[in-house]
Amino acid sequence: MIYITLGANLPSEFGWPRMTLKKVVQEIDKRGIRVLYQSPIYLTAPVPVSDQPWYYNLVIGVSTDKTPVQLMQILQTIEKYFGRIRTERNAPRVIDLDIIAYHDVIKNDDDLQIPHPRAHERAFVLYPLRDIAPKNWVHPVSKKTISQLINELPKGQDIQKENRPLIMGVVNVTPDSFSDGGQFYSTDTAIAHGLKLIEEGADILDIGGESTRPNALIISSEEEQSRIIPVIKGLQNKGALISVDTRNASTMRAALNAGAGMINDVTALTWDKYSINILKDSDCRICLMHMRGTPKTMQLNPHYNDVGKEVYDYLETRIRMCIEAGITQDRLIIDVGIGFGKTLGHNISLLKNLSRFHDLGVEILLGASRKSFIEKICERPIPSSERLAGSLAGITAACDAQIQYVRVHDVAETRQFIDIYTALSTA
Repeated sequence: MIYITLGANLPSEFGWPRMTLKKVVQEIDKRGIRVLYQSPIYLTAPVPVSDQPWYYNLVIGVSTDKTPVQLMQILQTIEKYFGRIRTERNAPRVIDLDIIAYHDVIKNDDDLQIPHPRAHERAFVLYPLRDIAPKNWVHPVSKKTISQLINELPKGQDIQKENRPLIMGVVNVTPDSFSDGGQFYSTDTAIAHGLKLIEEGADILDIGGESTRPNALIISSEEEQSRIIPVIKGLQNKGALISVDTRNASTMRAALNAGAGMINDVTALTWDKYSINILKDSDCRICLMHMRGTPKTMQLNPHYNDVGKEVYDYLETRIRMCIEAGITQDRLIIDVGIGFGKTLGHNISLLKNLSRFHDLGVEILLGASRKSFIEKICERPIPSSERLAGSLAGITAACDAQIQYVRVHDVAETRQFIDIYTALSTA
């Protein structure tokens, strides 16, 4: 894996530092450098010069066939495009890009040193790197783990994690999804919708070609692929990680080949016995969701003795199965499956107790957007397209539990809500 660090502490023409970082990640993607992983943003005190604004920092993991020198030249071109003017060392800047590591390459030329010569002593590099690098990653020179390097950091480096969940925008290329079925069924409308969601603030796009609403019918994997593959290709390298919502192994393979970097499986890789073998040989992220039954049967009187414990135990088992098959734990994400084989009481209990699922040791995604529990709580019919307020109330549970991802239909409104929530909770 190749790791790049991004930092900014001055506004650019594209906005304040956080927005600049997002635009830079998009620009990197556009230039043929595939962004696979992105850490949360960290706020860090400037070092060694302290008399300037705090920095916004993040780390991305990328894939490219560019050489280290070619990659660095592209990054410097992007810096210039975003308005960086190189002045004195350690001066404030609108953007700063550096290669932290390039696989296991060690390079000590005058024009480029890899791994970065000061990466091991900078908190703003190591903390976000720890969020996305494999647990067994070691520094190519020192052979130390990230945790060891963090323990040896020089004192006096203030760093704060921006606890904002990443936003996954929904792109349903289906005629029958519960909320927006048919609206984005054509390739062109789906791509246009995805681009709109990216502009509104989506970090990830979740593209689905088969409806998983209650009572949904099964379609062939060939039909599913005909719907989503052109959309994946149309949205690749546009500034958001591409996730594909599928339970079919052949669709997973086709999606990864087309440019997807994440698989979101509502059956937690139980539907298709070939799924795990396909995914273990990739480097994509994998979301394992809990569902009792199938979309056609899941809401037929679902029963649990202890919904929290039973969902936890199921996901723990699926995580263990993945690890035993050769999928590393850091690639896994879990989703408790709101509305998938649960009553109103089950959904409320899971939303109130999301934080317990951190004990599974993987990241958490919540998909509560526009779900029917909203109208059931309100005790009146509410069309799915009018459940924004209830969806945002559900996002509160995600923010309170400090989970890492929220899957939503209304990206702009969700982004605004999360930004305000984060600002107020960290003030």
